[in-house]
Amino acid sequence: MKVTKAIALKAARELIAGETRTAHRIVEAHPTGGVQSWAGVFRKLIAQAEAIESRTLSRASFSIWAKNGNSKLPFVSFSSMAILDCPGAGECATKGWCYSLKAWRNPNALGRQASNSMLLRSPAGRDLIAREFAQLKTETVRLYVDGDFHSKENLTFWMDLIKTRPDIQVYGYSKSWVEFVALHLSGYAWPDNYLLNLSGGSRWGDGVRVAMESLPIVRGEFLAVPVDREHLKNHSYQSRRNAGFPAYARQVRANASQRVFVCTGNCGDCLTIAGKNQHACGSELMRGKAIAIGTH
Repeated sequence: MKVTKAIALKAARELIAGETRTAHRIVEAHPTGGVQSWAGVFRKLIAQAEAIESRTLSRASFSIWAKNGNSKLPFVSFSSMAILDCPGAGECATKGWCYSLKAWRNPNALGRQASNSMLLRSPAGRDLIAREFAQLKTETVRLYVDGDFHSKENLTFWMDLIKTRPDIQVYGYSKSWVEFVALHLSGYAWPDNYLLNLSGGSRWGDGVRVAMESLPIVRGEFLAVPVDREHLKNHSYQSRRNAGFPAYARQVRANASQRVFVCTGNCGDCLTIAGKNQHACGSELMRGKAIAIGTH
């Protein structure tokens, strides 16, 4: 049994719903698979599902938070299952250019996303997430990298949690616009330390987008625009210090439907203010300004 993305996605969908049928099939087809293999990943997810079902969950099967960061994202971050947790996803899901799909070449990447999606749907799992959030030692958190707010209740959980840590600045991107508007219309008081970017490619139309733009937590739009493949091959989009970045940036501006600030690819190294590097997507100074990146 070859574990394709479609099969892995089916197994993850079932696990999130509390079922383990396809996950067991994967494990049984690869009995000697190591901990880094698809079988090893799904063994851990099955164990977590059983702990949730038996109400004995005491720890997550995968790390909840990505704490070490990397050259592109130097912040603590949280992810859940891409596509399955994205109710507002449009072409990124239907046409397959969601960047998370590339990460699924690594079984552990999908495993961590699926594990967090399972935790978010369990009271004990949410308690684990909240306890770790209370202990984070950081100034900035990105919520989410993969996945999105899958329901109004899930959104409320996160916003309430963010309020408990006013010392942390939280930012992110979302296409779950209907969930945000519904919570806003209920009279919810948003946290002061959260800033949201409206992701391009949402399934929702201009009417919902306009409603979203009135929310006090919204910084502005984050758009993906088509660019020539040469800019992707030479990695121009990954740093403003790459030789090809000026030409790439010109094409992004030309192909965008409005005036934009071009994402430089490295979060935390796209703005220099008073000699200090800052990230545009989480900056109050960038409110109302569209940010764009080449589709990759």
